[in-house]
Amino acid sequence: MANITHPLESSPSDPNGGFARIAAQLPSPTMLWFLGLLSLPAILFDRLEVLNGFALFFLFGFWPFVRGFLESVRPTEESVNPADWINTDDDRSVIIRANIAMILMMFQPIVSGIGLLQMMGQIPMALRYRWDLPTPETYESSVEYRLPFEGTWTVVNGSPDQRHSHSWGILTQRYAHDFVMTDDAGQTHNGERSGPDAHYCFGEPILAPASGTVVTARDGHRDYHRTDGRVDPLQRHLLGNYVVIEHADGEYSMLAHLQQGSVSVSENERVEQGDRIGRCGNSGNSTEPHLHFHIQDRPNFFLGMGLPVRFDDIEIKLPNEEPTHKETGYVHAGQMVASGNMEQAERTIESIETRRQ
Repeated sequence: MANITHPLESSPSDPNGGFARIAAQLPSPTMLWFLGLLSLPAILFDRLEVLNGFALFFLFGFWPFVRGFLESVRPTEESVNPADWINTDDDRSVIIRANIAMILMMFQPIVSGIGLLQMMGQIPMALRYRWDLPTPETYESSVEYRLPFEGTWTVVNGSPDQRHSHSWGILTQRYAHDFVMTDDAGQTHNGERSGPDAHYCFGEPILAPASGTVVTARDGHRDYHRTDGRVDPLQRHLLGNYVVIEHADGEYSMLAHLQQGSVSVSENERVEQGDRIGRCGNSGNSTEPHLHFHIQDRPNFFLGMGLPVRFDDIEIKLPNEEPTHKETGYVHAGQMVASGNMEQAERTIESIETRRQ
């Protein structure tokens, strides 16, 4: 069994690390959202108005956004954020603005409606598994996955380790990863946030992580022109342009925020591992160009439970360290990752910049 603990976490003898491990075993505050459902009978029956107070529990649905905002404003000395080296020369205001934007977007009618569907979808997920949700220790995939891109990318969000999962309380995205490309300085762009074109990963090919059949392919959503922490106020879907591929019974990959006009596959089309399915974009609920990737057990985004995913034949590197090769393994926030050998990768920051000149 592969180790799911983030490699930068505290050692077992560290009291802070021990506390973090205990905290990690507790339910996510987001899950308290379910108690808000107890208030619904009060809407239908006046005599049950005593249940109205449970509606306050719906506020826990905002917890992931509030937590991100608080951590960006007042990070604690003992907190471990392995992705801190990414965009190290950016002003913290960008991060704060991004979290504020995410909270405000919950009041945009389409986004709030989709968010509600996503939260409601967690009920059948939990019931389907009788609250015994899949974990890296209990779930064994029948599919061999590769990283869905060429070259060296960086995991900016996501981990099978609960302490570093950016969406643990959102069951569909529990094991989701966000990937970007970074240079030696930790920048995701060429020094100017002038738009998505300035970001290294924008327009880069996105590949099928395994062979399968395309069940959903959506294109036509614009790429938002701002990349300074704001999100598209006119977005029609959180995912923007996206592709869902069925790889096996109960295993579907989700690749989202693709570039407008780049989706190159159609529904019911057979794809092989490594086939290009689109290009990295900035569509949907995205603060800057990146690839959102996760595996789920149903084709429907609102009903699919997120599943742990390991990648085969990968090299993993942390800043100022030598890369290590793994036949199969999990990837974590803050790591640079590549299929095969990083030094032999054809798509590098330098080659991308040269092609764009």
